[in-house]
Amino acid sequence: MKLFGCVSAFLAMALSASAGWADDKDPIYYGSRAGMQLTTVSEEGIGTANAKIHVKHTPKDAKAFCVQYNLDYSMACVKQTMALVKIDDYLTGNCVKRTWLDLSNEKFAFLGPAKKSDEMIADYAIKRVKTGEILDGTTASGYWVELGIFQHLCPGIAK
Repeated sequence: MKLFGCVSAFLAMALSASAGWADDKDPIYYGSRAGMQLTTVSEEGIGTANAKIHVKHTPKDAKAFCVQYNLDYSMACVKQTMALVKIDDYLTGNCVKRTWLDLSNEKFAFLGPAKKSDEMIADYAIKRVKTGEILDGTTASGYWVELGIFQHLCPGIAK
């Protein structure tokens, strides 16, 4: 029982420490793994036809990835992550047309509530404009990252 208490205490400390690396506000994610987050530098025209969010991948963001995903508290991991993450430094959206460009400059469209099926587990239909693919709601499809980006650019549409 004593060992269980020590393990529980350690897990509680680890979880609270890793949660401390996250931004004070809801971060924007560039990937589906824990800690793949960015710091918002500025926002312009949020909720309009000209929504824009400037982001930056900071050492604090890299540390969040290292700790939360890799369970690595080293500065070497932070430096490696900073060197590897190469993304655009802004997102843009047209909330009137419900379209946006993500951090890879790929265009997506929000189509509204999704029709549920065995293949579709998403709440909303999000289309990858280039291919016409509708993201199925899985992490692998990028659904959660793209939905989060749209929610930041155009709050109140997809709740």
